[in-house]
Amino acid sequence: MEKELEQFRQEAQRLRAGRAKGSGPFPEPLRVFAVRYLAQAIEKGETFKSVVERLGVSEPTLQAWRRGQTPGSKKAQRSEPKAAPLMPVVVRPPKAHAASPVATTFAVVSPQGWRVEGLGLEEAAQLLRRLAC
Repeated sequence: MEKELEQFRQEAQRLRAGRAKGSGPFPEPLRVFAVRYLAQAIEKGETFKSVVERLGVSEPTLQAWRRGQTPGSKKAQRSEPKAAPLMPVVVRPPKAHAASPVATTFAVVSPQGWRVEGLGLEEAAQLLRRLAC
């Protein structure tokens, strides 16, 4: 494991050479190694900080890798709005209301607010004709 650790450190230094702090992603195999190394070290009772120092990466970087975040994942989360979870929808045909009677009476309401209720179809039609509506 120590040989792999030394290879990790050398590769990390090579990747960081000539770049600004925090730029450029680490390849997936390096991230996987670091997370596996961290898990084994913590299992042995070592501290997170000591592992970070040995690996030569920052604490936030190693924490992100441990959570499974990949390069650019924070940027992608900020730029895309969080979608509402999908809800199951069941579409059923409308129920036949055989018991509900068809309206046989009507109400006529004027724009001024007066209302005439209880008219049959023919009576409502006559009233509307006489009012010239």
